[in-house]
Amino acid sequence: MHIEFLLEEESAKAALDILLPKLLPPGATWACFPHRGKTDLFQRLPGRLKTYARQLPHQPDLRVVILMDADTDCRRRKSELEKIVADGGLLTKTTAGPGQPFCILTRLAVQELEAWFLGDRAAIQAAYPRVRPQHFGGLGNDPDAIADTWETLWRVLQQGKYYLVGKAKVEWAETIAPHLDPDRNQSPSFQYFRQGLTHL
Repeated sequence: MHIEFLLEEESAKAALDILLPKLLPPGATWACFPHRGKTDLFQRLPGRLKTYARQLPHQPDLRVVILMDADTDCRRRKSELEKIVADGGLLTKTTAGPGQPFCILTRLAVQELEAWFLGDRAAIQAAYPRVRPQHFGGLGNDPDAIADTWETLWRVLQQGKYYLVGKAKVEWAETIAPHLDPDRNQSPSFQYFRQGLTHL
């Protein structure tokens, strides 16, 4: 099986390149294609799906995963993705009937990719040892419920005296992802993404 990941931004590629060996079966291969934000991904998606519609009948082991941030409107984002795929004449896990084969998986990081990092606080502390448990105070147990996710992660890191001047989302992904343990991650959207991969 070969999976192509269509992603919103570079930080998602940085994280997945490290995480996917933990999430995919042995022998699976993948390629990640980041875009310059949500608008770029949505603009390029119809053309990419036309290409996949031509390729898939001849490449039965090919699968496609579309991953983007939900931001504040999960339901609308999900329906937009599903409509674009349907308009391309392809089936997703959501639109396929019982027992019907599908090749496309659409998933959202809720609210943003950084919720997946906040879902494993031990990984953040392993990556940034000056971060202490009290720096997560007031965040609650569901990282997907945090509206300003990347800003929250940045504030946590700043309390540990990291990144005092500017954000570095790709560097956060590269630094935290090696320490992420899928089994202890508290982000529901991460677990939903992980579960979706098992159905491919």
